[in-house]
Amino acid sequence: MRTLILSLLALALLGLGGSLRAQDASRQQAAALSQEVHQAFAKQDYARAEQKCRELLALMPGHPNPHYNLACALARQGKNDEALAELGKAAEAGYNDPAHLKADEDLAALRADKRFAEIAAKARENEQQGSYEKGAELAGLKSIEAFPEGGLRYRLRLGNEAGAEKPHRLIVWLHPSGGSMNNVAEGLAPLFAQHGYAIVVFTQKQWMGWSSEDAEKLAKTLPELEKVAGLDAKRPILMGYSAGGQMALSLWGADPRPYGGLVLDAAYPIDAEAYMRGQVKAMDLPKDEAIRKIPVFALVGDKDGGAQMWQKVMNDWLSAGIPLTYRTVAGKGHTWLFGPEQKKALTEWLDQVAAGKFPSDPPAQAPAPKPEAPKPDQP
Repeated sequence: MRTLILSLLALALLGLGGSLRAQDASRQQAAALSQEVHQAFAKQDYARAEQKCRELLALMPGHPNPHYNLACALARQGKNDEALAELGKAAEAGYNDPAHLKADEDLAALRADKRFAEIAAKARENEQQGSYEKGAELAGLKSIEAFPEGGLRYRLRLGNEAGAEKPHRLIVWLHPSGGSMNNVAEGLAPLFAQHGYAIVVFTQKQWMGWSSEDAEKLAKTLPELEKVAGLDAKRPILMGYSAGGQMALSLWGADPRPYGGLVLDAAYPIDAEAYMRGQVKAMDLPKDEAIRKIPVFALVGDKDGGAQMWQKVMNDWLSAGIPLTYRTVAGKGHTWLFGPEQKKALTEWLDQVAAGKFPSDPPAQAPAPKPEAPKPDQP
């Protein structure tokens, strides 16, 4: 099974108090089904996993992941012919991770069959020759594209003025579930370049969400970006929207040291693993002093149910020394929040970070204790 750690989690989190628009109802249903699939695999209840995969497939008929996970559930039940058929459908639908395919223990029973090798070859063909998202040229920017071995195919937008003496710092775009939104992120590239930043987007992956395998590929991609002339990629800023923001929080929570900051849109400080088990609780803070030197810029709509979790943890985060800048956007729910006012606030924040500062909101002051009533004189 492809281990999704953040697929449609951010959408499901709206159950904390927010609500989806009617046109997003199918995505909410897919989020719930995805959670049930992962719970069934965790409990080794493969018959239930099969059932839920089939329901998810009905919602997402052209997507490779439900076919792939259904193949895993079938293989675990000894239904090898059916499993190979579903695996073949996943490859035909664009599944493109042959390394994971060959290592997945759920598919171990299929590997001796020659059909498995043919499917793996198709997945490799998808990886190497499959379609990827192309981007338009942007005036004043260099566009650098690469596909490092074992990493993520990417496109870097770097200012023409960036060089060895004044390298631009890297911002890594982490997409939401269901689509890349690369065009939106790259639309910010000229603004970022004006403030000494470059942005990288990933152009060929499964847009359903972020997986542990994606995290491993990202870890292999960043060292390749460090080799780009005029780019400072040593401690990049992670910028994520919705599930991408949850991924940024997850990476920071696992080990904050590799990162220079987080920019979060409609993402919440929730324990993702606990949530997949049906529990809603705040994520634990990393036990590393590095959190005091990694600024966080967070935007949440005031009508977004996930804002409740921020309100719950904010003072604890600030008291722990996390440089947190938290802003709500009036009248907005779970959506893209960077309008003109928010872009201005972000670039001011980026300027401070570039200057080596750690911008932060102050912790809320505890109310002063009420003066005690005067005691009556003692006889």
